[in-house]
Amino acid sequence: MKLSTKARYGLRALVHVANRGYASAQVIAEQQTIPSRYLEEIIGELRKAGLVIGKRGPRGGYRLARPAEEIALSDVLKALASPTASSPTGRPQDEITALVERSVDDRLAAAVGALRLADLLGEAKDRHRRSAANYVI
Repeated sequence: MKLSTKARYGLRALVHVANRGYASAQVIAEQQTIPSRYLEEIIGELRKAGLVIGKRGPRGGYRLARPAEEIALSDVLKALASPTASSPTGRPQDEITALVERSVDDRLAAAVGALRLADLLGEAKDRHRRSAANYVI
């Protein structure tokens, strides 16, 4: 499975916010190396989907709309899916191909639906700890 750039940036931004609790778009863009204009578009879509809440003003920023344990990866991918990405590229040539494609799609949807933002955050923290522990001077 390949994630779109929008989905990758959106997931990075959400994990950043989940880790910090609250962050401005400028800080997210700088620390996650995401173009700020593109990040604003992504955050707008995440707000419309009810995944983040924004606060305006000089001390403004974003926080998760609900706990990371309640945000499924599938929610994020749906919020950031482009209309052309969700449409099929072609029709299967035969019944067996259609059956295989449907089966794979169903299993992928179940796996993605079971994965939570908190899982990604935990994995990222574990990897960071392991890489820091291997640092030798």
